[in-house]
Amino acid sequence: MSHFGRSGPPDIRDTFSLLVLNISFRTTADDLYPLFERYGKVVDVFIPRDRRTGDSRGFAFVRYKYADEAQKAIDRLDGRNVDGRNIMVQFAKYGPNAEPIHGIAEC
Repeated sequence: MSHFGRSGPPDIRDTFSLLVLNISFRTTADDLYPLFERYGKVVDVFIPRDRRTGDSRGFAFVRYKYADEAQKAIDRLDGRNVDGRNIMVQFAKYGPNAEPIHGIAEC
């Protein structure tokens, strides 16, 4: 579930998405939001869940409005210990502002 609750998904066009790996299974979007908000305007925090169990899948997406703020979060938070685990933070490889994947035919 998104940090922003049931009000519907935010408009993520023209945002910069970070992939946050190795979060603990008990870490919530509400835990991550204040941590990432220190570095800029967070548009959304989303933790994918297992469809059958509803449990966290151990990673999250954090979306920023501005690329420089997303980069600052990567620089400051990659490798940081959060909830007992060292998280990895990087730009998501897929999404509206991701670099194209070379070698894959376009439709």
